Amino acid sequence: MGAAVLSLSLAACTGDVEGYVGTTSRSGKDVATFYVNNADEPEYLDPGKAVDSVSSALLVQMFEGLTTYAAGDLHPVQGVATHWEQSDDNRIFRFHLRPEARWSDGKPVTAHDFEYAWKRALRPSTASLAATNLHVLKNGELFNLGKLKALRDAAALRAAPRPDAPPVLALPRGAFVVVLGHSPARVVTAVAPLAAPPPGVVAVTHAEADEETGAAERLSFETAAGVGAAPGAAPPGAAPTPAPLGPAPGNGWRGAEVALLAAGPPVACNGAADRWFEVEGPQGRGFLPGCLLAPAENAAYTLVAPHASLPTYDPARPAAAPPSGAPAGFVAAAELVEDDSAVGVRASDERTLEVELEQPTPYFTDITSSVSFFPVRRDVIEPFEARGAPELWFRPENIVVNGPYQLDDWKFRYEITMKRNPAYWRHDALRIHRIVWMEIAQHNAALQLYRAGDLDYLGDNTDLPFDHLGWLSGKKDFRRSEYLSTVYYELNTRKPPLDDVRVRRALNLAVDKRELVEKITRVGAPASHYVPDITGSGYAEQAAEDRQRGADPFSPAEVGHDPARARALLAEAGYEVVRDGDELRANGFPPIEVLYNNGEGHKQVAVAIQDMWKRHLGISAALRSEEWRVMLNDLRDGNFQVIRLAWYADYNHPQTWLATFLSYSAQNRTGWADREFDDTIRKAAALADPHESMRLFRAAERRAVDGMCRIPLYFEEKSTLVKPWVRGFIPNARNTQLVKWLWIDPDWQGKPAAAAPAELELPPPGRIGGG
Repeated sequence: MGAAVLSLSLAACTGDVEGYVGTTSRSGKDVATFYVNNADEPEYLDPGKAVDSVSSALLVQMFEGLTTYAAGDLHPVQGVATHWEQSDDNRIFRFHLRPEARWSDGKPVTAHDFEYAWKRALRPSTASLAATNLHVLKNGELFNLGKLKALRDAAALRAAPRPDAPPVLALPRGAFVVVLGHSPARVVTAVAPLAAPPPGVVAVTHAEADEETGAAERLSFETAAGVGAAPGAAPPGAAPTPAPLGPAPGNGWRGAEVALLAAGPPVACNGAADRWFEVEGPQGRGFLPGCLLAPAENAAYTLVAPHASLPTYDPARPAAAPPSGAPAGFVAAAELVEDDSAVGVRASDERTLEVELEQPTPYFTDITSSVSFFPVRRDVIEPFEARGAPELWFRPENIVVNGPYQLDDWKFRYEITMKRNPAYWRHDALRIHRIVWMEIAQHNAALQLYRAGDLDYLGDNTDLPFDHLGWLSGKKDFRRSEYLSTVYYELNTRKPPLDDVRVRRALNLAVDKRELVEKITRVGAPASHYVPDITGSGYAEQAAEDRQRGADPFSPAEVGHDPARARALLAEAGYEVVRDGDELRANGFPPIEVLYNNGEGHKQVAVAIQDMWKRHLGISAALRSEEWRVMLNDLRDGNFQVIRLAWYADYNHPQTWLATFLSYSAQNRTGWADREFDDTIRKAAALADPHESMRLFRAAERRAVDGMCRIPLYFEEKSTLVKPWVRGFIPNARNTQLVKWLWIDPDWQGKPAAAAPAELELPPPGRIGGG
């Protein structure tokens, strides 16, 4: 009832002053205190772990990277670094830190703090969802996935997992190796091992038994001839595609402990890169793909291969290649240690940070302004980790920051306050001395507070109520801007019926996204794919070229609203859509659940899609809302079927969206994996030619759309309200406002705004020779 009364009072508002929303008087408030809504409780105030927008909006005020954002277009300007050099191939960087940069406790910010922070985020034990942003570093991906280890002492790689096996290669202490497998291992399938890797097979797909449909466990094969080739069929001269295998009698080898004997040829398993392994157990020998083997609790040996591709930080000294024909071999697991010195970042002294990337990365000096690349202090964090309380370090009484503002008070689920960091190197330029962040999830309530003058800015994470955009859009304090953000429904492909791509495609085709935008959100643009068309680095130009040539892979004719085609796909999947009185019914289709975080707008969209699925497909969907942090936990644990999410650009490049689809990305909670997609993304990222690179990124994106593990709904536009006395506010495509840019002007009606503090632009980079 209360919500309904509030909505009516807003819709009928006629007392707005001089064309503004609500009051234009700021009486009784400190001119140096800024009031803003952040919409919810942050998950982590830890730069190495935060991935949600609520946490990030706070962290960008409290920490500062090597570079920081300029107001407006967010190009990188001086942060902790004053300048840098780079190699000609844009792969090696040397940053120079300003001597006056200080932590809030007065200690200097050093290059060691950056090195520690980046390597900590990559540590497997940190379990950071943000770690994929740091995979650009040399060996960052291998280290993060736990596949890069070092030898504790000099050791011999042996031909078998036993101490008396003949040695195949001697390695010195500290030598790096890539982990291939563990022995003993535990078999997790009832499909019997094969006598040999099938010739010509490049991929296998393993499906567990489905109790609901009665389908048995199954291992199917794909040859180079392609997916869907009939068993036994093959082009002339090529090996035939083997017939799928079912479970062996008596549950086969499932649960058996087996010894790894050798690594076989590469093969993709369920879309992810893998290889065959020869195993030996109580029932004999055979070959299984690595995805069907899990490390046993007592895995005493590790199968490894030498890894010599280490950072040199010198373009004239390329990374060494592994010894020619170096074999894989076994080493005692106890001989392997985690060693992050192989990751491409190091402090050569207190104020010099050297970085080596896996490959040329044109957007690197953009992401150095982002949250994942902020520094943190070892001596602040590790005492709490040692006590088993790793999240206490970012409580107000413990946190140490290097940015403009520091945490002052945190009232759980109510309000967070910040104050100026007295040690910040530009402290005297900060016109806002105190920030009050409210945590109001209900957008109507936030709008009411804004009208009353209790909020100066609605906030980066607050949406205007969809129902009020009509009358609000004509107000002088209304702002609308393009936004690098995509809203989508993520699907759990591990759970039936969403494990069938035909079902996922049908659900997408049944959603009328234009109706969503025109009648529900009233803002944004319908999305048939994942990367916004305005994305930089050449993506927008490639999208325009594709449309001009009539070759847009995401045109409505390909992936647009098409209920008839959606019903045909459901029928192919075994769920015939039939008429049932005045409605449709998908025979045998189980109910599904849509999960979303609290908010009127999210509910309105969910109700509309629920109706579309029922109206066009005869599918029933239940709706459930949760608080933001609770929903994130369910997402991480896989406790969802369909979940409402959005992805905001960490940097202005398609990689920020598409990397979340990689089979090994911590951000991919869908269960979908595709070898061709992974390979295409790697090729696109490695290309120096930006036009060809964008062409491949678009091809990879089409592959992801075909897999449809996420239903793209709409590309967001940011609509917000900011009081006229707030100066320095410039909308931008990443919806990021640094409070250090802003100030309150009590004389806003009487005189023009004063100039904003000048940005310290970065000089052109110097050159590291030999590149």
